[in-house]
Amino acid sequence: MSKFDKSLLTPCPTLRPSEAEFMDPIGYLSSGPISELGKKYGIVKIVPPEDWRPSFQISASFKFHVRQQVISDLGITTRSRKFFRESINRFLNMRRKRLLKLYFKIEGKKIHYYDLYVLVEKLGGFQAMDKSKWQQVNATFGVDSKSRVIELEYNASIKHYANFLKFNKSVEFPDSDSDSESENCVVCGDNDDPQETLLCDNCDHAFHMKCLNPPLDQIPATNWYCDKCLVGTGEYGFEEHPEIKYTIPEFYQMCKEFDEKFAQEYNDGKRPTLNELEEKFWNFVDIEKSDLEVLYGADIHNLKPGEISGFPMVNTPGLDVANAENRFYINHPYNLTKLPFAKGSLLNYINTSISGMTVPWIYIGSLLSTFCWHVEDHYTLSANYCHFGATKKWYGIPSSHADQFEALMRKSAPDLFKKQPDLLHQLVTLINPAELVRNGIPCVYADQGPREFVITYPRVYHAGFNSGFNFNEAVNFAMDDWLEFGERSVFDYRPIKKEDVFNYYELVENILKDFNHHSKSGNVNLAKRSISVLERFLSQQERLLDHARFKNVDIAYRPKTYKKRRFDLEQNGEVGDEEEDLCFNCKTHLGYQYCELDDSFDENGKEATEEVKREDIPITHNDQLLTPEVSPQEMVSKDSSHFKASEVSKSSSSKQLQTVTKSACMMDEFDELISEARKRSCEPEEESECKRRKSKRLSSLEEQQFQKQEICTHIKEKTNGMRRMSHKKRRSKTEINEPKKFCLQCTLKSDQAPGGIKVIYQNYPQQLRQIIDEAKFKVNSIPVV
Repeated sequence: MSKFDKSLLTPCPTLRPSEAEFMDPIGYLSSGPISELGKKYGIVKIVPPEDWRPSFQISASFKFHVRQQVISDLGITTRSRKFFRESINRFLNMRRKRLLKLYFKIEGKKIHYYDLYVLVEKLGGFQAMDKSKWQQVNATFGVDSKSRVIELEYNASIKHYANFLKFNKSVEFPDSDSDSESENCVVCGDNDDPQETLLCDNCDHAFHMKCLNPPLDQIPATNWYCDKCLVGTGEYGFEEHPEIKYTIPEFYQMCKEFDEKFAQEYNDGKRPTLNELEEKFWNFVDIEKSDLEVLYGADIHNLKPGEISGFPMVNTPGLDVANAENRFYINHPYNLTKLPFAKGSLLNYINTSISGMTVPWIYIGSLLSTFCWHVEDHYTLSANYCHFGATKKWYGIPSSHADQFEALMRKSAPDLFKKQPDLLHQLVTLINPAELVRNGIPCVYADQGPREFVITYPRVYHAGFNSGFNFNEAVNFAMDDWLEFGERSVFDYRPIKKEDVFNYYELVENILKDFNHHSKSGNVNLAKRSISVLERFLSQQERLLDHARFKNVDIAYRPKTYKKRRFDLEQNGEVGDEEEDLCFNCKTHLGYQYCELDDSFDENGKEATEEVKREDIPITHNDQLLTPEVSPQEMVSKDSSHFKASEVSKSSSSKQLQTVTKSACMMDEFDELISEARKRSCEPEEESECKRRKSKRLSSLEEQQFQKQEICTHIKEKTNGMRRMSHKKRRSKTEINEPKKFCLQCTLKSDQAPGGIKVIYQNYPQQLRQIIDEAKFKVNSIPVV
């Protein structure tokens, strides 16, 4: 466990702008000395002038729901270990094998099964292990080099599961239905053949036995788990009850009671100091068995007037807008409803408002409620203001060390990042700040009190927790220095398929349009950099469009390889609705050009029959994993009759044992399985067990409907805390038949893109070239001062 040591951290700068400086937040924060502080420290604290005291304007009708946070689940290492234990124990449970704890002990030392698995994988996997490598493992865990206990424990407990994971990696699972649609088979989407449907014993999702790969023709006698639950997805979210809402006074009373209980249980009845609380918090993060749960009113985005922001607004109910003081604070640039659009903020060039980015989100904290390590959407800057309450603790990583931070996080939980590539954008993971410093990553801290702002600069990872009840709100904004960070965010989002929140290149285009519009003035430096950004983008788009014309595509520009038109081209001058203008595959904005599947043509360009029309372009794959079949003694026939040894020996499970011993994870020898199956086939009491298993495993629509009516008295939602979530749902047939749009890059990267693809390109590339040329001419004509 990594011990917290505050002496390793650096306090952030505390800035006290004058009244004039405070009236120009973007100009002040982007000025030379302050900007350098932002680059060096990543976060700064701003204390407003003493007489700046806006009234708190939340309506008495304001209510909110909370998320439940189990502190120990947030630690990246502790959660990885728990997830691994859960998945491997399902694997072992299917085979009636001994279940594992989090760790085993050797010579008084704890050896976590997950840590052992990760280390062996790092050394090349169990196939590559030899005596010297096992000695290296022993040395890592501080065990006698001659001891074989770790090796034997690995072979007995982990080896077969590791082999299973090896042969079932890099596969996407079929999308799962919500609980209300769990009777539908996850693979095919139909809800027919209920008597041939299995329910996963963990997630309760339904699967036709015929849809599994390989198909099952017998009913598992033991617990049965789907591939997704055996491999694990690494998904984690906070539990929420949206139907249970609190007023601020109600939540405050709950916080007081929790504070008293916490002091009694964890600090001998005394209220802990801020330093004591900080040390306890990070200890809780790293304690695996801690079940301390806290409540956090996070990401609150009510839409009614008087519930949007704590700052006075023109539509705040009961507020006298004719009053000069009220008007002053309504229009003040540090009013967070105004800051995103303050003078100099590049978010002025976005054509739409964005909840949580340009419209504030509210955060109502309680003791130890936390916000996990993350960067802001599109690497923008953020401003957080504390209206009242207890101190909010902040930790920040300067952007110069962001790559190093990401590398350390991936190293700490490689398996988790393979399953959740966008983990750092999900706001559900913590790592001890002291551990960062020990790995050469500087970490800055801030203690934010009432009437104080905390500003995070571009691509600054930050995290923190609340020392008690408080009320904060936050928005984003962007300064000139952000421009290249925004460009990088688009490239970073593509491989992890994180949705773009807004169209970055449209924002840059609007910057140049505005620059061109002002005949004799403008920000020349910003214009020059915007020209470079758009030229890079436009050159790529023109190259991709050129590649789309030909069948044989070579990334290097070699015209001799172009032999045949690859796609049909069509020009369309209109850009679609921005909310839907994302690539179906990588989730980036389509950049004014996209590919659309035309269902009426087959891959040879001929008109297709109804039977062969595609439902989707095969750019992404939803392959079903090879579920390791349960061994024959764990199978019962569909009619619950007794097993016969001869039938068992001819079963698909037995045949698979002979053919895929090296690739599938079968934990017993073939002869032992047949012998065990014979024993079971002679036991008369097995019939009743078979019937019991059948009634448990086979789902019926009527039973599920009854269970829903009895059990679902209220709805529980899970959220991973991301600011703008996209809930994955199975597409309806209507949605499937709608044309899917793909960016040119995703289409051209796919070797399996069929014929009949229509590339629809907008007239914007030509317009963009004109805008760029006009901006270049103006830049050259403005005299250098």
